[in-house]
Amino acid sequence: FVITLFTLLGSGCTEAAQPGSNGGIQVSGQGTLEVAPDMGRVSLHVRREGPDAALLTDTLNTVVADLIALAKKLGIAERDITATALSINPRYRRRGDETVADGVVASRSMELVLRDLDKFIELMNEALALGANNVDPIRVDTSEREALEDEALSLAMEDAKAEAARVADGFGVTLGPVTSVTVGAHSPRPEAMRAMSYTDSAPAFSAGLIRIDRSLSATFAIQ
Repeated sequence: FVITLFTLLGSGCTEAAQPGSNGGIQVSGQGTLEVAPDMGRVSLHVRREGPDAALLTDTLNTVVADLIALAKKLGIAERDITATALSINPRYRRRGDETVADGVVASRSMELVLRDLDKFIELMNEALALGANNVDPIRVDTSEREALEDEALSLAMEDAKAEAARVADGFGVTLGPVTSVTVGAHSPRPEAMRAMSYTDSAPAFSAGLIRIDRSLSATFAIQ
């Protein structure tokens, strides 16, 4: 996959203390990677309403079995297929001033990990044809997230060290060792995919890029 690296220098506020104080030079660092996603998570939902819970259960189980077969046909591994248990709830309607039960609502969902993003449109269209009521927007991600998070953190550390060195040089003091570090939280995993457009023929899927961000703040002693 393609990786674009860049470091945002001077991304946070910097404070310089005088030599001999209990403070130091406080800086922040930011590391960012932009990467092409190579996987995505897709949720499929099946919902039926009616008076007979047993009949609805059979219908939903058949649709889910067909969706599992579709997923396997598209090359999705069994470990990447999760089907939830059946959920059945009463359906209500108004009768005069009362709310009365009127049948049931049955639903099941599936979570798929799609490792070939080019198959998303085919998956969506065939799932709907097989009886799925809804296909959530794909949530794209990268299979190398852990390694990329570490790389972004390394960029953030280099950013903080470079900023501290610039400040020390500007004030004509000697930069000492780091005395404290606070590391920011991991970047959130991507939400629903934004980039889907429609043409005269068929929806066109464009995965775009996702960002991996890490940040930290550090204090360096002044010698």
